[in-house]
Amino acid sequence: MVESETIFEIIGGLAILLYGIHLSGVSLQKIMGFKMEEMLKKVEGNPIKGLAIGTGITGIIQSSGTTIIMLIGFISAGLISIGGAVPAMLGANIGSTITTQLASFRVGIYALPVLTVGVLIHIFAIRRIRKNIGEAIIGFSFLFLGMNFIYNGMYVISQNEAAVNFINHYSLNNFSYIFILAFLTLLLRSSSATSVLVVTLGATQIIDLNTALFMILGVNLGSSMKVVYVAMRRRDFLSNIAIMHLFFNVFGIIVFLLLFKYFNYLVIMTSNDMGRQIANGHTLYNIITALIIIPFLPKIIKITNKYISKNKKENSKLSYLSRKLLYTPSVALGQSNRAVVEMAKEVNDMLEKSRLIFFENKIELFDEVEKSEDDIDKMTGTISEYVSQISQQNLSKKDSMKLYSLMHILTDLEHLSDHILTVSELFIEIKQEKIEFSEKANHELTAIYGKLKIMQNLVIKSLEEDNVDLAHEIIKHENKVDEIVKKAHSNHLERLSGGKCSTENGKYFTELLTNLERIGDHSDNIAYAVVDRFR
Repeated sequence: MVESETIFEIIGGLAILLYGIHLSGVSLQKIMGFKMEEMLKKVEGNPIKGLAIGTGITGIIQSSGTTIIMLIGFISAGLISIGGAVPAMLGANIGSTITTQLASFRVGIYALPVLTVGVLIHIFAIRRIRKNIGEAIIGFSFLFLGMNFIYNGMYVISQNEAAVNFINHYSLNNFSYIFILAFLTLLLRSSSATSVLVVTLGATQIIDLNTALFMILGVNLGSSMKVVYVAMRRRDFLSNIAIMHLFFNVFGIIVFLLLFKYFNYLVIMTSNDMGRQIANGHTLYNIITALIIIPFLPKIIKITNKYISKNKKENSKLSYLSRKLLYTPSVALGQSNRAVVEMAKEVNDMLEKSRLIFFENKIELFDEVEKSEDDIDKMTGTISEYVSQISQQNLSKKDSMKLYSLMHILTDLEHLSDHILTVSELFIEIKQEKIEFSEKANHELTAIYGKLKIMQNLVIKSLEEDNVDLAHEIIKHENKVDEIVKKAHSNHLERLSGGKCSTENGKYFTELLTNLERIGDHSDNIAYAVVDRFR
């Protein structure tokens, strides 16, 4: 029997390896953040470039599932097309074999030196980005350390004949290993971890090359099942993209089973070391599968787009706030900012309609103002919930500042819509009561509206461009609004004391000035929230 210490060494090594993958992946996502989006945008129209980018990103973050789920999120958000995403998906499969290659070189012996470097960088670094680099290096050291523990445990098992015979009990039916490893990959949610197990089983001579290659096929099947499991939670066309990924891997498995003898021979030629052969087999399988599929991509994508166009429901407002983007918080924040800009445009439209109600007597627009205010309340709820989910992710200092800014802007935009609705209601009452303001009063209201309109346009532009200079312009205009309102109040008191204005008219005028000033104040708050992003 195998001693419990050996079993715990393997399980503990697997846990350390999984944590290392998680820590390095999270840290590298903090470092790269928006760069991943920029890289993925470059995959359009060039399948080979898409393949390379998908390989590179997955090789860095050590998780094909995360890359593919990110891609699904980018498709949902309209950042990339399906045609651009599919080659990157195939590249993600190739990138996932980097960990397998590392395991075959037995890098575990370097775990402690790498850990030392990572800890020193993390402790002595002042800038946050360097601390993240230190964390990423620490993550890689845990990855190496986990490999070392697993290898040592497997070596002990290899000396136990009964244990080796038990593991090889299913070797007469290698197909069973495909499903066992697929289930294990789905359970661990990491193809990297299960592929390391396969490499160490082969490197310690516990299993033969044939069995190891069948296991590798199972690892690839399991990685697709994980993606499908996550994507199926969202019952729309994006689930079909995940199923397409599963189809690619199933297709590859069928091809390699039919040509297994030749594939086995090719793998044997790559190295004399069993561990290296398994790692090379894993890499070759994914490269060859991708090269077989790429020539047929235009046809596959055409069929997929046709199917999606028939089945995809019309996108609702804010449908681009995909939960799959939470894997890349900086991108999710970008989409949240996009939603906030949409809100700001809706508020701007409300402001213009309220002006038309009063100055051009378009009372019929009041229903649209009410509906817009209700829509903004709903948008606030949706965006707030999404931003709250982002806040639970690992954020860089820059992203934390942007998150804080967005939360304040959301509140101010909602208050803006409330005050615009109040002003519109006052305008309706004024029309119904047939109240007339003096020419001077109307001129003052016109001047305030003009400034508020300029401010709201600047709000939209400053949010779209993340432009601090435009935010400072808003602050200057708000000071002008305060001056006009103060002057209007002074003129109103003169009219009252001179008997040129009734108390009833004065009540409405004062209430209008108060709410219009509040509109300016909230636009001013938004400007300061944009400025805060750069502190």
